[in-house]
Amino acid sequence: MNPENEKVSSPSKPKTKAKTDYLRIQKETKRKILSELANLNRKDTGREVTPDQYISLAISLLTADHLEQLKKQSLSNKDRLEQRYREHCSTHGKISMDEFLGLLLK
Repeated sequence: MNPENEKVSSPSKPKTKAKTDYLRIQKETKRKILSELANLNRKDTGREVTPDQYISLAISLLTADHLEQLKKQSLSNKDRLEQRYREHCSTHGKISMDEFLGLLLK
């Protein structure tokens, strides 16, 4: 056998899935979270409160009203116009967008 043609197999480590992931947030949001965590962790005993614990608790406190508010904030004016157009068409029958705009301007 020619040693040059032999494949050298190195012991492979079993790959584990990462338990953490990255999420992009604004720098101001990160600053607020870290500032609040610094205040929470100013104590003599006990473990540190982690950013994951802080955010998990905050998410668990959100209500359906909060989520609905976030949905509404994400809509552009064009999106709101499209919603109202669809509502009008479902209640009053199908009309063109131009006719609908005419009704709004009256």
